[in-house]
Amino acid sequence: MIRRLNENVISKIAAGQIAVSPSSVVKELIENSLDANASTVTVLINSPFSFKVIDDGEGIPFKELPLAVERFSTSKIENSEDLLNLRTYGFRGEALHAISLFSRLVLKSRYYLEEIGGVIVVKGGVVENYEPIPFSSGTAVVVEDLYFNVPVRKKSVSRNEKQRMKSVVEDLAIANEGVVFKVDNVTYPVSSKMERIYRVTGKGFELKEKEFLTMFYKTKFDGSSGRIKKIFVNRRPVISKEIADLLRKHHVEEYVLFIELPPSEVDFNVSPLKDKVVFRDLSNVLRNLESMLNKNLYFLPRFKTVQGVKEESAFDYGKLKLIGADGTVAICEDGNYYYFFDIHLLHERVNYEMILEKLKEGFFEEKRLSPPIYLDDSLIVEKLRRLGVDVKRDGKRFVISSLPAVISREDVEDVLRGKEPESVASSACKSAVKSGVEFVSESELEKLVDLYMKCKEKRVCPHGRPIFYRIKKRDILKKLGRL
Repeated sequence: MIRRLNENVISKIAAGQIAVSPSSVVKELIENSLDANASTVTVLINSPFSFKVIDDGEGIPFKELPLAVERFSTSKIENSEDLLNLRTYGFRGEALHAISLFSRLVLKSRYYLEEIGGVIVVKGGVVENYEPIPFSSGTAVVVEDLYFNVPVRKKSVSRNEKQRMKSVVEDLAIANEGVVFKVDNVTYPVSSKMERIYRVTGKGFELKEKEFLTMFYKTKFDGSSGRIKKIFVNRRPVISKEIADLLRKHHVEEYVLFIELPPSEVDFNVSPLKDKVVFRDLSNVLRNLESMLNKNLYFLPRFKTVQGVKEESAFDYGKLKLIGADGTVAICEDGNYYYFFDIHLLHERVNYEMILEKLKEGFFEEKRLSPPIYLDDSLIVEKLRRLGVDVKRDGKRFVISSLPAVISREDVEDVLRGKEPESVASSACKSAVKSGVEFVSESELEKLVDLYMKCKEKRVCPHGRPIFYRIKKRDILKKLGRL
């Protein structure tokens, strides 16, 4: 028999989808603070079941405190058309009500135009106290004994939930660099977006911008901590499989991506947690993102002959002559030796030296660094300048505030350690022909061999693997009984 559920049951079912975890509760409370134009948000976490969020925002009028904890009560929207112009985090009018159903909620606030504040205490959805009180300004929400009436959910809370709660604070801090955030004993002061990301993650990223896209990224994972992969749409942390897949396809190992679109172009009213988004034109977002990735991260110019080559002793007998290839190995001879080349590594070496040449010419776009890199060693500075890096003097030290697009921050660290720049090597590898892929014509392979003969280093690929194996013709003739 089908029955209509009563309002109490309906309310608890809906609340269970919002107050799904302590971290989701913290997220809702901080978003309320940001919507109240707070300049400082403080989060104090005693445990996943006991915490508070304090702000210096506009506050709530005393008479509206009971309304604030009622379901579907909000100051953000009035009608369905307002959903097309959302510029606030909250709009559903369910958060405080949902939290109050599963905890003892203490809400203190003073509206900025009133002289007196107020407090309302709700436990399990029942108002226990409501009265005026002296209160400085803003709002303080204390959540105690969360999930006291749903022991199964309380038992299921992860041991790592406190860290997840801090991660929620950090995400919203990254998206709102103009607001001071305090979480326990850590403070994130007002700063630039670059600086805020560095303070939160402890990592330096490279920056690219295009129309409505701003991306801080790394094409190499340093392994020092977990990978940073964050997507924000209109300052909201969201999940987007399509965007994540595209970034993975382009080998972007870590990123903080900001997408800013008119409110009418996005719909966050997909789930109660508001962590999913529907784009009005997803293809346009992906197309612009791919254009930025192709142009600025992995764009490689056509082959260019590199001049000024010192021949290695392995090639004393003149130009190599191509005999044949099977898609993986190319066979050449120079009069005294037969050479068996790994075509992929051969191509990789040519690409690598071509990129180095283009770096000297200033071919690649520049990308800003956050934070800049400071150096003291003038010999290293000269080596970096030969790579096309713009190193400037800053007092007694040197500073790098931007890099050519094909070079990463880690490459500079590699050079400091006396190693080759890994991102250049990786870019050369990515664009090299793969094993089993044949050239369109033999002349194309011959062109590659000619370019290889002009390379400064012929023995190994940029990663140090041997490019060829050679056998003396004389040894073969002996085996055949010709000598």
